[in-house]
Amino acid sequence: MRVIGVTGGIASGKSTVTDILKKRFSYVVIDADQLARQAVEPGSSGLKKITVAFGQEVINENGELNRSMLGELIANNEQARKKLNAIVHPEIKKLYDQQIDFYQRSGIPTVFYDCPLLFETNLQNTVDETILVVADKEIRIGRLMERDNLTRDQAIKRIDMQMSDEDKISLADTIIENNGSLDDLLITTNVYFSRRKLLVK
Repeated sequence: MRVIGVTGGIASGKSTVTDILKKRFSYVVIDADQLARQAVEPGSSGLKKITVAFGQEVINENGELNRSMLGELIANNEQARKKLNAIVHPEIKKLYDQQIDFYQRSGIPTVFYDCPLLFETNLQNTVDETILVVADKEIRIGRLMERDNLTRDQAIKRIDMQMSDEDKISLADTIIENNGSLDDLLITTNVYFSRRKLLVK
């Protein structure tokens, strides 16, 4: 089975590309964000380990992780951030491996892995191929301002917190540019994945 990682910076259009993969092509897409939520859901071993490491105060009354409080704890504490990552990342990897094993046993020839931090966490070596969705910074700023109701400075700050597209491009196998409309992206994605159809079908 072939695993293709799909990644991209905030407001690049990565999620739109993976939506096209699922809805237009009916491809299997594993969502890293969904795995991350599952890894710390109530009753999970991940949440239990977080409670031991950070205390009961990071758990809400309903038994769910208090993400805002935990975020405050690790915001300016690199040691706490590393401790959290050391707990969560193995739990996500375990869930990921379970899904890969399931699809492999089901005879699925190709699976896409939607992973925002693919390069930041050095996971590019765990997939067979990488696809990077990029867009010009000014376009991403505009999208963020409109989508999240941010000021220009806030949008720039969010973008600058991430690895630059330039650094990611040097690591990616395939680049999909998303500087136009949704129709433009549909055409670009459709052409690329139609050419790759034998991989998945």
